[in-house]
Amino acid sequence: MQFKNMAITNAADGIISFLTHPRITTAEGCLIRCTFMAVLWEIWCSRNMARFQGRDMSSKHIINRSMLSVRVICTTAHFQKISQPWLDSLRQSNSRNEIPNVILPKAVRWITPPRGRLKLNVDGAFNMMLDEAGGGGILRDHKGNMCCAFAMPYHDLKSSLEAEALALRDGLSMCCRKGFKEELSLILQDIAAVTKRVKAEISHVPREGNKVADCLAGFALSCVHLTTWDSWADLPNTVRDPYRLDKMNKYGYKAP
Repeated sequence: MQFKNMAITNAADGIISFLTHPRITTAEGCLIRCTFMAVLWEIWCSRNMARFQGRDMSSKHIINRSMLSVRVICTTAHFQKISQPWLDSLRQSNSRNEIPNVILPKAVRWITPPRGRLKLNVDGAFNMMLDEAGGGGILRDHKGNMCCAFAMPYHDLKSSLEAEALALRDGLSMCCRKGFKEELSLILQDIAAVTKRVKAEISHVPREGNKVADCLAGFALSCVHLTTWDSWADLPNTVRDPYRLDKMNKYGYKAP
């Protein structure tokens, strides 16, 4: 990938310099950036498995998983005019027999609700080292437009699961306060008293398809009280970009 940062002593500066290089704007440049990020992601996942599940980190496993991800990206994005060396690299180790017990990755994006319905995405964040927790959520319509959002710090929690449950409760409460309770379906029970007054439909989505709520939950770690927004323009900077990206991925246009 011609990653060269010998003159840069700060790792973060080196990565930013690499990812913002002018050649990144070409089709092959985009493929290089995707490959770079896929490798970082697989290293991160392997590190987590080593730390929390006691598994050994394997460079071969990281490389194989990265190549699988890049192949999926190439298929999904329909990259054009890729040079022969890259095509040859992508064809190598293409047999699943060489990578046993591997679940093929797939592209994940946020899915809009049906017309006339609203979707509430929530997530919780928990920092065991700092003993901090928070939750966040966003309510959007079938066009991806934000109706409202919130971020809430939580205290004295012991797990991320508690933060996620509280975020769900507070998200549903926000729907009640905003008068959206009639927009939802299927009665929720046994979460909190508020669910007795709210009709809702709940489904699980991967983190990649829940990025806005994930960012709101992370922002909540720095909050001192409940914070709400009624306009996307007022959202924190870390939340606005994934909000725009969800709309762009769904409709293929540049969001406001």
